[in-house]
Amino acid sequence: MNDTKQPVRELDPHIAYCGLDCSGCEVYQATAFDDDDLRNAYSKKVLAQFKIEVEPASVNCHGCRDARPKSGYCAWCQVRTCAIDRGYENCAHCPDYACEKLDQVHAAMINVGKAVDGVASAKINLEAIRRDQGLG
Repeated sequence: MNDTKQPVRELDPHIAYCGLDCSGCEVYQATAFDDDDLRNAYSKKVLAQFKIEVEPASVNCHGCRDARPKSGYCAWCQVRTCAIDRGYENCAHCPDYACEKLDQVHAAMINVGKAVDGVASAKINLEAIRRDQGLG
């Protein structure tokens, strides 16, 4: 029996426009590590949870702020489009923070388990940025 543990693979934080840390996303991880096992596992998870078939080869994303193609919701996210159009690093810097579009995305995150104590983890990240940079 081999008791050798696999090294922990870590990624630097990559904060999306909405505040989500892409480094915690299974699709981002599969892409960053070029890991077909992660791609296959994600495809199976999406099929089981949401009854959506995803081809493992399409499970690729280099993060929200990267210009390359996105996977899933991030490919057509209105918050992403808005932040790009307005030229903001993320929504924390927007004078309209927190708008209805952002609130809707954060509510959806809560529904899929990307939350801490009922608050979207992305919102927690944006609030920290606003606090740390004196924006709010």
